[in-house]
Amino acid sequence: MTSASSKSLPLIGILGDGQLSKMSIEAYHKIGGKAYAFGGSDQSPAGLVADKFVTGSAESLSDLTEFFKQVDVVTLENEFIDSNLLIQASQDSGIKVFPEPSRYQLIEDKLSEKRFFSESGTQVAKFFEVNEVSDLIDTPGYLKLAKGGYDGKGTYKVDSLAEAAEVFTKIRSAGAVLFEHALDYAKELSMIAARNSSSIIFYPLVETHQEHGTCRYVSLPAGVSDAIEQQARHDTGQIMQKLDTQGLFAFEFFLTPSGELIVNESAPRPHNSGHITMDLMSGDQFENHMRSVADLPLVEPQMQHASGIMVNLLGTQDGPVNEKAIFDDAGTEDLKVHLYGKTESRVNRKMGHINLWGDNQWQRAKQLVKTLEV
Repeated sequence: MTSASSKSLPLIGILGDGQLSKMSIEAYHKIGGKAYAFGGSDQSPAGLVADKFVTGSAESLSDLTEFFKQVDVVTLENEFIDSNLLIQASQDSGIKVFPEPSRYQLIEDKLSEKRFFSESGTQVAKFFEVNEVSDLIDTPGYLKLAKGGYDGKGTYKVDSLAEAAEVFTKIRSAGAVLFEHALDYAKELSMIAARNSSSIIFYPLVETHQEHGTCRYVSLPAGVSDAIEQQARHDTGQIMQKLDTQGLFAFEFFLTPSGELIVNESAPRPHNSGHITMDLMSGDQFENHMRSVADLPLVEPQMQHASGIMVNLLGTQDGPVNEKAIFDDAGTEDLKVHLYGKTESRVNRKMGHINLWGDNQWQRAKQLVKTLEV
């Protein structure tokens, strides 16, 4: 360990300066650990809480390597950093990264991810790579950029071959493209799992509720049968076993009306669907993320409330944020407000979230959305 390490816990470096990094650092502080953050600005969410903030570019091998040398182990808050750069920085510094870049390379773009899921024995929606307009032979469905998409970005619904050809022509210069057949589904679900060097833990399925391609609500429990819960755990375990690396992963599923469970996408990091674990469960996703990276014993999740809903607070306009007004308007009864420390709002920008439990959950959740315009 480096001289900066605490006596018992490794000093963790996090690549990324957003809210996922912030909440991971806060969770690690609660168990006595220290963490540095790497990113573009120390006025970012992570910059507000990191034990040290290092400014640098994730596209610079020298910046990454110098950051690695300051910590004991590295993790990340997003999957958009070039995995080859991470592999090289790890080799040059002698510092490990979890999840291991050589492993999450297997799922870092949507094409390789879906192929990997299939090889793991899980069911995926029908898809194919699109190299030319002539490859487009069926609709309706979705054209997706293989890399860089999130929260609905990089995904385009197409209802005709003519529309598909037009969209493909516009986006093909941005990188590899795949077509995925439209799927009839009853629910969108998510499961999170964490793994250290010797064990793995699973969080229960949650249901995610989308608005305009962005998650607006998450509900727990997911309202599915025990058989579906066990199938999701089995599929998640299969993929985690094949990935064979420490870290925390989220897996998104579609549940069809006939009861088929289709794995859709994954993330090698804490996930928006897991924010509900912060107040509804012991051992939330951020604590187990850091525990898995530090190779500490994992905390088996236990429900603290019978049910609950997470509400994403999305910006509705551009401008400064009045955090005090948000706290005042939300209230305190059977809920917890989590704001990310972003000083400027933008339309649909994730500014925070609220976890709530108790009575009349859906009525209260939807009223909060109406009341709290960030």
